[in-house]
Amino acid sequence: MRKIYALTAATFFAAAKITIAQEISSVDTLKAVVEEPTPSKGTFNLSGYVDAFYQYNLNRPESGKNQGRVFDQYHDNISLGLIQTLLTYKKDKATAVVDLTFGPNADLCNFGNSGTAKIIKQAYVSYDFTDKFRLTVGQYATHIGYELIDAPLNYNYSLSYLFGNGPFYHTGAKLDYTVNPKLGLMLGVINGWDCLNDLNDQKSVTAQVHLTPLEGFGMYLNWIGGDEYNTLSNFGGNKGSYTSLFDLTTSYQLTPKFKLGLNAAYGSFYTGADTESSEDIWSIDATWGGGALYASYELSSKFGLGFRGEYFSDPEGVRYFGPLEVTSYTMTGNIKLAGGNFLVKPEVRFDKAKDAFFENAAGQFSKKTQTTVGAAFVYSFSMN
Repeated sequence: MRKIYALTAATFFAAAKITIAQEISSVDTLKAVVEEPTPSKGTFNLSGYVDAFYQYNLNRPESGKNQGRVFDQYHDNISLGLIQTLLTYKKDKATAVVDLTFGPNADLCNFGNSGTAKIIKQAYVSYDFTDKFRLTVGQYATHIGYELIDAPLNYNYSLSYLFGNGPFYHTGAKLDYTVNPKLGLMLGVINGWDCLNDLNDQKSVTAQVHLTPLEGFGMYLNWIGGDEYNTLSNFGGNKGSYTSLFDLTTSYQLTPKFKLGLNAAYGSFYTGADTESSEDIWSIDATWGGGALYASYELSSKFGLGFRGEYFSDPEGVRYFGPLEVTSYTMTGNIKLAGGNFLVKPEVRFDKAKDAFFENAAGQFSKKTQTTVGAAFVYSFSMN
């Protein structure tokens, strides 16, 4: 009988241990499920800006247009510039960017797109294979030049001749590689200058070397080259018209208040044709280029001054405004309101051409100089 009692007790305790073990196992399983990390949702950002401006041309051109200007084209007119909406979504190593623009300047800067695509300033995806190696594919802003389409990111409101005669954007693919904190490299293949779709059967190559020799000092050595015949960028009507553009962009923040910048560019257009006998401007070899010096100083947290001095030359007239040889001087104030979101930029600009290029009040292009006085109003926002 004792053996029976002992066996029964042993069986009972064994069953109890199994039940407790099952309960513990169930709790651990449930705990593991509850504590299992959920996938990250990514981060989304919405930002943008709107700008308007007024310019008065002392020449009082009959056409109401400022000659040689990219965006600030209208004399004695309260004008809308650009409305931008920038959407960015980043998750893990991938980023998607949709940069949409509306308004008169959108038609000017996105002129290589057509239809509803004209509102696309940028639309691309990028993937970080490592913290040093990135692939970008889509339509994106050019790497050429000191200035940008975005008004809040430029100190001067009116844009330089160098900016106006260079590319605005590209559609293609590029690889960025950060060698170390002082050296970065970029190599890309694009459809061409300022176009969504390729306009010929050739591709162009882009390259960049980014140097940071000192803290606050950045230097970009940029290049773009390829056969750009039959495109909207005014390069040749026949296959074999090789185009190359070298660009140097630097900036140095000397003090927290004082900044210097430099931009220099040299472009060449080679056709391989008999340049002495050709009468077609697009069948002759040509060069263009120039340089610009920038300086800005913050007098206080709410007011600063910026200066730009520039020289530009396109003797054969193969760019957008040629033939032209011009010097230009621009002084811009920067008044910061609403916590820096609202910028008021009073500006005076003086352009002087070697030959008569600017229009007078009688509608004759007999003036060698052009002076404009005005102000821009820029409001930017950002929402996370």
